Amino acid sequence: MLNDQVIRIDKLPVVKPSTNQEEDSLILEWYEVNRTKIKRETMSGRMIHLDKPTSTVLQQGTVIYQDDACIIRIFIKPCTCIVLHSNDMELLGLFCFDVGNRHLPIYMIDDNKIAIAYDGQLFPALQQKYGSPVTLANYRLDPSQIVNCYGNIYEQNIKTRN
Repeated sequence: MLNDQVIRIDKLPVVKPSTNQEEDSLILEWYEVNRTKIKRETMSGRMIHLDKPTSTVLQQGTVIYQDDACIIRIFIKPCTCIVLHSNDMELLGLFCFDVGNRHLPIYMIDDNKIAIAYDGQLFPALQQKYGSPVTLANYRLDPSQIVNCYGNIYEQNIKTRN
C-alpha cells in the first residue's frame, strides 16, 4: 500500500486539467461497475473506499478522484466473451432473445458484433444453435455498450444529466 491514508469518495470530481498529476487506476471487472460500494487498492497501492451515487455510471476512463498530486480513473478489465458476428437482423434478434432469457447483459461491440460475458454452459449451446458466427474473444465490456430494449442506458443517463 502506498500509504496508510484511505481515500473516501462519495461523489465524482469535476475534472480539472493538470499536467503534473500521477495517473492511477482502479481496476474493475465488467460486473463490478454497478456496485455502490467498492473498497480496494488502486494499481499504485492507494486504498479507495468508493461510495458511488446510484445515478453514476462507471465506465472506462471515468475519473473518480483528483487532487494536486494524482488522478484516479476507472479501468475495466477485458474478459472472455461469447461473440456473435452477423449483419443479419433476424439472427441478431434470435440470439438476443436466447441470451435475454438468461437475463445477461448484451454489449454492442460494433455494427456486426454483439457480445456477452463468457458462460461455460451457454457457449456450447449457442455455438451448436448458431454455428460459426458464435466465437470467443476478449473484449472490455463497458456500460456505454450495453444494449437495452428501451434504448441504451448510457445515453439515457447522459440526457438526464444535461
